[in-house]
Amino acid sequence: MKTFLFPLTLLTLSILSASCTKELKYTKEELLFKALKADPSVSIVLPKSMTEGVNCSDYSDGCLSAHIVRVKNLEFIGVEFMTEADAIFAAKKFRGYYTRNWLWDDVTGEPVLEKFVTEHLEAKKP
Repeated sequence: MKTFLFPLTLLTLSILSASCTKELKYTKEELLFKALKADPSVSIVLPKSMTEGVNCSDYSDGCLSAHIVRVKNLEFIGVEFMTEADAIFAAKKFRGYYTRNWLWDDVTGEPVLEKFVTEHLEAKKP
């Protein structure tokens, strides 16, 4: 009986620990709300045609969507990834910032944008 309880206990503990470690992600809407709360001028720039704009093919694996964001008449790119690890990898590769599962590209070197993403979107450099 004891030999049966140990594997069962181990299995139960591994299932519980896996279910408790949920990766935190932001949806596009959550981040837009945070950005608008910080600066009501924030907007998502829509491309003029389907062939214009930013594509996931410009970024690393795991990219779900890419958007041009305008704040204080300056534009940068927000790229949503499947996981935080994908966003961190892309942030290292493109020398950008990341927030959970998002990469902020074209921010580095622009003090106004760097301040905006770090203070209001909780972005970090990897």
